[in-house]
Amino acid sequence: MAELQYDVVIRNGRIVDGTRAPSFIGDVAVSGGKVVSIGKVPGRGREEVDATGKIVAPGFIDIHTHYDAQVQWDPYCSQSCWHGITTVIMSLCGFGFAPCRPDDRERVMRRMTRVEAIPYEAMKLSMRWDWVGQDDYMTSLERSGLGVNAAFYIPHSAIRAYVMGTDDRRKDLQGDELEQLKELVRDGYRAGALGLSTDFSLIDRDADGGLLPSASADMSEIEELLKIGREFNVGSVEVTPEDISLGEPEIELLQRFSDLSGRPAIHTALFHSNHKPEAFREALHRLEEANARGYRVYALGGIVRIGSLFNLIEYNLFDDMPAWAEALACPVEQKLENLENPDIRQKLQHDLDNYLVRVWSGRWDKIKVFESDQEKYVGRWLDEIAASECKTPLDAFLDIAVAEGLKTFFYIADLTSDDEDANAEVAKHPFVVPGVSDGGAHTRFLSMGKYPTIMLAEMVRDHKVMSLEEAHWRLSAFAAHATGIDNLGTLQPGMPADIVVYDLEKLVISTPEPVGEEIVGGGLRLVERSVGFRAIFVNGVMTFENDICTGKLPGRVIRTSAYDPDYQPSTYQVAAE
Repeated sequence: MAELQYDVVIRNGRIVDGTRAPSFIGDVAVSGGKVVSIGKVPGRGREEVDATGKIVAPGFIDIHTHYDAQVQWDPYCSQSCWHGITTVIMSLCGFGFAPCRPDDRERVMRRMTRVEAIPYEAMKLSMRWDWVGQDDYMTSLERSGLGVNAAFYIPHSAIRAYVMGTDDRRKDLQGDELEQLKELVRDGYRAGALGLSTDFSLIDRDADGGLLPSASADMSEIEELLKIGREFNVGSVEVTPEDISLGEPEIELLQRFSDLSGRPAIHTALFHSNHKPEAFREALHRLEEANARGYRVYALGGIVRIGSLFNLIEYNLFDDMPAWAEALACPVEQKLENLENPDIRQKLQHDLDNYLVRVWSGRWDKIKVFESDQEKYVGRWLDEIAASECKTPLDAFLDIAVAEGLKTFFYIADLTSDDEDANAEVAKHPFVVPGVSDGGAHTRFLSMGKYPTIMLAEMVRDHKVMSLEEAHWRLSAFAAHATGIDNLGTLQPGMPADIVVYDLEKLVISTPEPVGEEIVGGGLRLVERSVGFRAIFVNGVMTFENDICTGKLPGRVIRTSAYDPDYQPSTYQVAAE
């Protein structure tokens, strides 16, 4: 009898299959991009991987990213790919590049530069723009090649811009605009998208500092769009509320979203914050109560300490404070004039004293000068600089920045999640999916795609706050379940062969490093790589070997069961240029 042959066999690893079942030593066989056998596998693989002493587990699912632009020039979606992530979800928070009329391309790029700090020059140089509708966009990515799998929401601001053009911040709809919006949502579902994503957050602002189209919409409009979810019964819906701390109004909003759509409702991000230290625990309790009442409501959990490198030329994480948004949403020359104005500085201080929606804690002893031509300040905390110069911390901060045209780089040490006990509590909660990478956004300032490596190396290995089996279920199968992605996230036979092989004892994060050549068109990117991944497979093909990219592109666009390959777009008929 001929010996069985497989494409790949991973041998003698500690298999954590993603179901929360106890791990065991065994083999995983792969053929045709699928797991076909698990246990003691007879026969041989055309490719054999020795996993002795290593963990073999499902690839991770990154369910909050903004790689919609970066994937055009980086099909692996780094930094996520470096940390074992094999599937990314895009078009969160109502942002995206499809649908988009050709005349609106410049405007949407400017919007994404402001709201997600995606470098404009990189988009201008690299985006193919060979699409108009969402199905066209997904097909474009498949045609160009992907190093990871990609799934998508239907972005509310994008469909508003498509229907309403430059008047997309108008609250009241006219004529048949609501019907057009509803048809675009249906088009998104038929393209295989998960469901509607929308955003009301004050921190997310348009290019001119104004509210986003989604935040300008009347709730009756959003409710009509959500109801379309019941026609398709797939995926989930996602929302970034005005206050991400998830108080009573926000949990009621999530319940309403779940009820109207008939699908799970995902809260975009839940963090511990120093200036509201108990808010996260209150939010967790509200999640429990909502699910006990029968709603399917989840939150994405920020589970790693987040610092932020920034300067004031293009930083937008102060935009949840109105005076700061107004002062900074303008060209650099105007910013400099605003930040030198004593009356405006007074307004900025007022927001710091009174506006508790903000992400940053407001602690000047947690901001230091990272890089500056003014050498005497480098490495010093702003509260100490202010005291030594008899200034307020705000004045010291702005004086340093203005003196060199806002090019000074500062570092916030406690943007969010700097309490490890709180992070563990969030990560273990039954209705929280770990991980908010924000991948593709804020590339100069934030590095959050490392969360799977942190979870495994610190929470599992070092601090033992959860088991290996629990961690892998949360990073993969639970993420798929919460967002409504079917048939993904475990190593059971028949599942896609998205697999990580790593050495738990050697798993570490590299030192954070601002790197200049990482972005098309130039510009810094804050980089934190992983060390310890022996192999990463996407659909049965190795994309990383010993932390080095293989150059292969086996990723696919993940579409829901509502996907109709023969449908004709019902609303947009503009041919892509």
